[in-house]
Amino acid sequence: MSPEVASAFTIGPLAWGSIVFGLALVTGLALAQVVLSWKLGEGARALGAELSKSLYVGDLAAARTICERSASPVADVFIAALNKVNHAGQSIHKAAERERQRLGLSQKRWLWAIGTVGATAPFIGLFGTVVGIIRAFKDIAAAGSGGFTVVAEGVSEALVATAGGILVAVVAVCLYNYLQARANRATIEVRLVVDEFLEQLSAAGTRASEPTVGS
Repeated sequence: MSPEVASAFTIGPLAWGSIVFGLALVTGLALAQVVLSWKLGEGARALGAELSKSLYVGDLAAARTICERSASPVADVFIAALNKVNHAGQSIHKAAERERQRLGLSQKRWLWAIGTVGATAPFIGLFGTVVGIIRAFKDIAAAGSGGFTVVAEGVSEALVATAGGILVAVVAVCLYNYLQARANRATIEVRLVVDEFLEQLSAAGTRASEPTVGS
């Protein structure tokens, strides 16, 4: 390969930096989002099944102990509902819904950042394109003449920066859509488990408040 052709594939630090930084940022944000929602639905179902055994016999104290010992973030939703049991004028459903909404927001904490990277990456690549073109014209001015060997490095960096921005955007958008669907599915699973828990809790509270025979 001739030196003239090899210079066309030279990638400057700006292009390399933008591509590597963008991919590293998207990957880190995606991993952080996966950690937040890791086995959220499975943990909610397992905790709900364990609580149903205590609620079936009306043992609310045992149910609270199970929630307090659980590492699942859904336990906070159950505790919020348990705190409102036997409190006149306070709804266990509203308390659980408020906490469930907070949980949903926290589980989508990094989605906005991934979407932002996906939306802005092409513009960052375009910025690199402009810088590369400016560099090419600067090289022409310094050499006093044009030609492939003069502009090759600047134009190459411009095109690579554009390709890098598009690559980062595609990766970010794909990850965003996948993680959004994953978070929505987990949110629905949590809602179903919480609704079932509230039904069992209401029934347990009703049985606990009923007078015993002979009292």
